[in-house]
Amino acid sequence: MDNKKVTWNGLEEFFAAQVIEQAKMSAKRWFCAWLITLAALVGTNAAWIYVFQSYEYVQQYSDGVNNINSGTQGDITNEPDSEN
Repeated sequence: MDNKKVTWNGLEEFFAAQVIEQAKMSAKRWFCAWLITLAALVGTNAAWIYVFQSYEYVQQYSDGVNNINSGTQGDITNEPDSEN
């Protein structure tokens, strides 16, 4: 049998190596989570910009006439006037 003496230095090195390995694994996980969060942020911002740019705005003037910016002008009581 081979008798090996366990020393404090040997235990410290063993536990230090274990702590470093766990820290590396944890850092990799957090980095992946950060990348996923960044991709979600960019994706949702792009979706909001697309929706915001494709929306047809409705304006209401002080006299109560609604104007939908669709190329023809008019209100509720009058027929739309052609812009030609």
